[in-house]
Amino acid sequence: IVFIHELGHFATAKYFGMPVTEFAIGMGPKIFSVKKKETVYSIRILPLGGFVNIEGMQPEKFDLETFKKEKMDEIIEKLKGEKNNENEIKDEEFISEVEKRLDTAVKQELKRQENIQKNGFFAKSPFSRFVVLIAGVMMNFISALIALFVMLSITGVMPIKYTAPVVGEIQADSRAKEKLRVNDRILAVNGENVSNWVEMSEKVLKISQNYKDEDVSLKILRDNKEITENVKLTYNKEAKANLLGIQVLPQKTNINERIKMSFVLFRDYFKLTLDGVRMLVTGKVAMKEMTGPVGLPKLVGLAYGQGGFLALINIFILISINIGIMNLLPIPALDGGRLIFIIPEFLGIKINKKIEEQIHLIGMIFLLVLMLIIVFFDVTKYF
Repeated sequence: IVFIHELGHFATAKYFGMPVTEFAIGMGPKIFSVKKKETVYSIRILPLGGFVNIEGMQPEKFDLETFKKEKMDEIIEKLKGEKNNENEIKDEEFISEVEKRLDTAVKQELKRQENIQKNGFFAKSPFSRFVVLIAGVMMNFISALIALFVMLSITGVMPIKYTAPVVGEIQADSRAKEKLRVNDRILAVNGENVSNWVEMSEKVLKISQNYKDEDVSLKILRDNKEITENVKLTYNKEAKANLLGIQVLPQKTNINERIKMSFVLFRDYFKLTLDGVRMLVTGKVAMKEMTGPVGLPKLVGLAYGQGGFLALINIFILISINIGIMNLLPIPALDGGRLIFIIPEFLGIKINKKIEEQIHLIGMIFLLVLMLIIVFFDVTKYF
């Protein structure tokens, strides 16, 4: 999921000609890296996110003399190591080699700086920068939509929430078996209309709370005719509630329905995530209820044990949408926080880039502290 997010930033940055020095998955020390042209592709040891290092995002003033001094010290140390096991080298040759390497390094750096001034992040239009910043979030949302379509295609049936309340099976012990038939569509329960199986089930459960063996009125569509049947509920030991004793008729879907339903379910997941964020902000949900990278293996393991591969797809969808929404929050250092500083530029309002980066630095410190807190609670979940 992190790879997909960062790929969005990387691909759009490359498209707009921005120089990218590193594409990293994870944080901390590198455990693997390979360089292709100007970009280092790396995997880092801590699974706490990732980053795409786009040149020109940090407005730094280049000082040639400082660069020469630092580079010369680096070259001298490197040369000393190279010549350690060889015959004694004359001072003139050593100095000549240092000057030669320094000259090459300076030319490369000047060329790099020229490219940053021309194609660096802040050198590009507000539109280009906006697209690069929002591309990661959009990739997460698109991948969630694709995963939803895959999940619907594997099951081949409509999600229960959107399945029509049609009787598919009547249990042998159901007290309503003499009144109901397979393919009956339940239109209303005690005069209250229902449009899907979940609504119908909720109405029955509500009646079950104070059920005293009274009749339950069901409006039914049978053979294109509306009829009304009065039925008794049946106690279910597993559910510990009085139910109708019927099973849903699975509703098969075609490709168009699956595409449409992917967007409908995406909206539901999106709303669910926003509700979670709101509850965290308002304090209705405690910080310790959040799960981060350290707690995810336990969560994924439990889900897989209960629901198998489909449960993993479901978690992928949830996390993708979560990461997308969290990155859109107007917190400095996050994509949403950076977008806040770009939007005024569409109106011709310029913001000091150095001040902006200082604000993002404060945001980064805040996020690191937040991550440490989440990791602490994650660790306690294992005990």
